[in-house]
Amino acid sequence: MTETMTILASLAPVFLVMALGYWAGRTKAFDNHNIGSLNALVMEFALPAALFTTMAQASRKAMLDQAQLALVLLAAMLAAYAVTYAVQRIWYGHDRRESALIALTASGPNVGSAGLPIVAVLFSKSASISVAVAVAVAAVVVTPISLLLLESGAGKSANGLSVMRKALPPLVESTLALVGQGASGTALFLTGLVLSAQPVKLSGNVGLTVAMKNVLQPLLTALLALPLLDGAEARVAVMLMAVPSGAFGVLFAVRYGVASAQIGTMLIASTLLSTVTLTAAILLSSGWSWV
Repeated sequence: MTETMTILASLAPVFLVMALGYWAGRTKAFDNHNIGSLNALVMEFALPAALFTTMAQASRKAMLDQAQLALVLLAAMLAAYAVTYAVQRIWYGHDRRESALIALTASGPNVGSAGLPIVAVLFSKSASISVAVAVAVAAVVVTPISLLLLESGAGKSANGLSVMRKALPPLVESTLALVGQGASGTALFLTGLVLSAQPVKLSGNVGLTVAMKNVLQPLLTALLALPLLDGAEARVAVMLMAVPSGAFGVLFAVRYGVASAQIGTMLIASTLLSTVTLTAAILLSSGWSWV
């Protein structure tokens, strides 16, 4: 019963707020196509503020202790990205831009939105540092790779420094704690709003990509984490990679004019399937804290 309550306590708020955002978009209570201002609020102010506050409150030792976790998360994200990108280019024949966005959807977990509340329920407050690490890994490596491919595919020249400036949002030095208080809820609402605007186009490619994100990436993370991290840290790593796809693939598709109904469908399918895969990850890893 305790495990059931833990699962409900960690997952129910996440999906209820997403559902509220989805309902608001479908009923036109919010404009689900022109979301630039809300996206900027979440990604450039609220979320960076929340994560920066978490990291600022952590000791230097606590941050250094995250090095191996960062390597595990980096390897899991890059492996999923590289395999998916290669499959899209070679097997499905997509161009660089669409392949990059699909690979981003398959490898980039929604840690900023879904990861924060789930980790807060399942682990101690100090584990929130791991969410900041996961976001940093994605922002410093995976997102810039995608942006480089998008820029080059559009016939534009781009260097690494300019891409980093686009990928890393500015942090506000004052009032960070206040700004960041609504980060998780607003980000989850935004995710639901984005989902409500996506067309559904099921295909084998969608199934393959969602399997990569929701099943294979968490399994790979477990294989990497268990030999390198203690049981509790390994569980944190797996939970972070088990959350569904982030919305960046869809948001970048809109920004760069890449028409792909499959990316939106992948986001929807990953989110729905995560109700099962996240529950499985919680149950299967429940004993690792004692390893």
